[in-house]
Amino acid sequence: MDESKTRTLGPRIAVGLGLGGVFLLSLLHPLGFTTLAAVVAALAVRELRVVLRAAGWHVPTAAPVAATVVVFATYFYGPVGQWFSLIGSVAALLVWRVTHIAISKTKTTAKQLLRDLGASGFAQVYVPLLISFAVLIVRGEHGTALVLGLVVTVVMIDTFGYLVGRFFGKTQLIPRISPKKTWEGFLASAVGALLGGLFTSYLVSAELWFGLVFGVAVLISSVLGDLSESLIKRDMKVKDMGDVLPGHGGFMDRIDSLLPSVFVAYLLAQVAF
Repeated sequence: MDESKTRTLGPRIAVGLGLGGVFLLSLLHPLGFTTLAAVVAALAVRELRVVLRAAGWHVPTAAPVAATVVVFATYFYGPVGQWFSLIGSVAALLVWRVTHIAISKTKTTAKQLLRDLGASGFAQVYVPLLISFAVLIVRGEHGTALVLGLVVTVVMIDTFGYLVGRFFGKTQLIPRISPKKTWEGFLASAVGALLGGLFTSYLVSAELWFGLVFGVAVLISSVLGDLSESLIKRDMKVKDMGDVLPGHGGFMDRIDSLLPSVFVAYLLAQVAF
């Protein structure tokens, strides 16, 4: 076996197990899970802010704090708090940026200002808004079980795809976007998705059809989430969003597949329960 392919496997497994342990502990109480979601959202937005700033987009330093506000507001006030806090946080970041420009007398064109404001809005929608749907799930019927099933499914999709693609993958899936993705890895991810979906249907005492639909839907959203971040990193000319998680990159690299999958799981929960 190629030594270069196994060198990062040990740290990746260790970090993955550690993150999994923290996640399981957070499920002991919905507020514990919400707190974890808020911390992850803040750290992910911080990474995204740094990458955007390096590429010329200026997102206020308060963006991570605004992300936590969205997540906690969703827990305490439900969908109303979710959307009001999102609108309020985006508005606050826009005011922050305009005020900073005025006070510092920074020379900024209208085009650059619009780019900065758009980047702030994008960061809030892409991370805390999508994560907040997991908070809505955990507050609802079968909430804890459904969140557990969702995360297990996404982890199985990522893990099966990573291992098979890394060691046995030969046929590139979408080389222009993500050269390391292969069809062999995708097929392995599909197997992981179906197993995860069946596991989820067992956890929530749902019928078989729910598990199959859940697995396929999460597979699609997970792959699209991964490819979307690959596009962002390609545009920003970075390999990883961060380096705080050995073998995984940053928090954004860890939750890229999960972000759209949370929203998909929320929609399926509204239909099934």
